[in-house]
Amino acid sequence: MAEEESLIYTPTWAIASTCGVFILSSLVVERAVYFIGQLLVNHKLKALQAAFEKVKEELMMVGFISLALTLGQSSFSKICVPTKWTTTMLLCNKPTNDTTVEESMTLAIRGLQETESTEAADSSICKEDYSLFMPAENLHQLHILIFVLVTTHVVYSLVVVALGMWSVSQWKAWENRAHMKEELSIHNEVRLTRETTFMRAHALNRWKTNTFILYLVAFFQQFHNIVCETDYHTLRYGFIMTHMPNNANFNFHKYIQRSFQDDFKYVVGISPGLWVFSLAWLLVNVNGRESNIIFTAVPLILVLAVGTKLQHIITKMAIRFNDTYPLTVGMPNVEPNDKLFWFNRPKFILFCIHFILFQNALEISFDIWAAITFPPDNCIYRHTGLLLGRITIGIVVQLLCGFVTLPIYALVSQMGSNVKKAVFEEHIQTAVRKWHKHAKARIRNAQGIGEGSSSKSFCAPQAVEDEHRLIEDDPSQDDARSVEMVVYSS
Repeated sequence: MAEEESLIYTPTWAIASTCGVFILSSLVVERAVYFIGQLLVNHKLKALQAAFEKVKEELMMVGFISLALTLGQSSFSKICVPTKWTTTMLLCNKPTNDTTVEESMTLAIRGLQETESTEAADSSICKEDYSLFMPAENLHQLHILIFVLVTTHVVYSLVVVALGMWSVSQWKAWENRAHMKEELSIHNEVRLTRETTFMRAHALNRWKTNTFILYLVAFFQQFHNIVCETDYHTLRYGFIMTHMPNNANFNFHKYIQRSFQDDFKYVVGISPGLWVFSLAWLLVNVNGRESNIIFTAVPLILVLAVGTKLQHIITKMAIRFNDTYPLTVGMPNVEPNDKLFWFNRPKFILFCIHFILFQNALEISFDIWAAITFPPDNCIYRHTGLLLGRITIGIVVQLLCGFVTLPIYALVSQMGSNVKKAVFEEHIQTAVRKWHKHAKARIRNAQGIGEGSSSKSFCAPQAVEDEHRLIEDDPSQDDARSVEMVVYSS
């Protein structure tokens, strides 16, 4: 039978057509990847290019894992371990005496052929009281799981960031109106702080001084007027007055878009830490424990917690300003501060979003894998309704993350104590990096010829002059003023 099924006795038309299907599908994927990369290059979206490289690295990682599993399948399928080891920490426990007669008959009929083939393989390879460590069929199923996981994570990451970028793009009209208001100077009158629209929405109710109620209100606010125009104008004004008061025409919307694209690089891809987490998740998933509907809801709970925290930051900024300044000229000048964020680190929110996307992809991919690999009567999902419920939770998490959490994050994450490098256009960033490189080189050269510390005070201003000359050659005056301010302040 084995000789009859060998490739050497297979029709050549079957071999050629099978190879042709795989080659054609691979070429289509390769051309699609190349087209997307060229599209990003033509539009000079370097941040998105870096993020796309992360996606390609992830796909390449899958290729290496697939190759390793294929090459190592024959070796792994011959490893024998004591039989008692193979009966502990099972993904699904085997049926016991408590199983009903109908369930036992069903399981017996479906598993009889597999059991006989496994026992035959064990007896031919392993000695008595020993069993195969990982049979060839199990390796194939594991191969499918890894492929489904990475594919789901890539698709989820692209979809959720596309939704977030689309939501942020809708704020362009608000930015244009903000510039019109500044030109008309309609916000220069002195007003009571509590009478401003922003304060009425976030800081006037005295019961909001209670921390628990404050978070409770923030929880529901993330679903109502996710980011309203008043919040955008107020946070924009506070950012500009704190970090660049001499550049009132700063385009805050473009800055948010550049910053969001930079953050995209950290959201996509699977880091070594996340791979370790996935291994730990699989290790403790004994008897389908992690497939319980409660554990499936963990990404949903986390994404709601992040959205609540971001809304709480906006409210906290409003309360602090209202308590400090009873009068305001124009819009409230809220103060950005790292202390408003968890662990005083705005970047921690981005880490949470990255983890949520991966955890959600892991949960959903495991459910899909179980549905296409195992019969319905297993511990991973008892019936189709439970499986559909878990997949629905995963879709809800993606929609919440794309339409609610990411837009709030894109705005509120700018309220840290420091500006991000995205404050400069790409060509300005390149000029600043050149200035920094040349300044360090001059300082090293000056120290090398024995000019001592006095050389440092000469080289840095000279480097600044060189950098100003680079900036003057560029037509972007707004960005030039931003660079000039940052260079002098540093």
